[in-house]
Amino acid sequence: MLDLEQKNLEQYFQEYGVTDPDLKIKILPEITDIIYDRNMHAVHYEEITDEYKKKQILDGIKELDDKIERVFKKYLK
Repeated sequence: MLDLEQKNLEQYFQEYGVTDPDLKIKILPEITDIIYDRNMHAVHYEEITDEYKKKQILDGIKELDDKIERVFKKYLK
């Protein structure tokens, strides 16, 4: 099950164990818009009653989570 809670940037840094301020500065421009979009999907999911649209939103959240993970992995290799 996907986590449908909104998360802020710092929560993602904690989740991926990023504590170095210089590394955060490098990652920040790449994830800010993606995290915003993901959080908007989570908000819209709560408002939608149509099951087909809910599935589409869940698929979108999964895709955005994957993008966020790829960005962090790129910097944490």
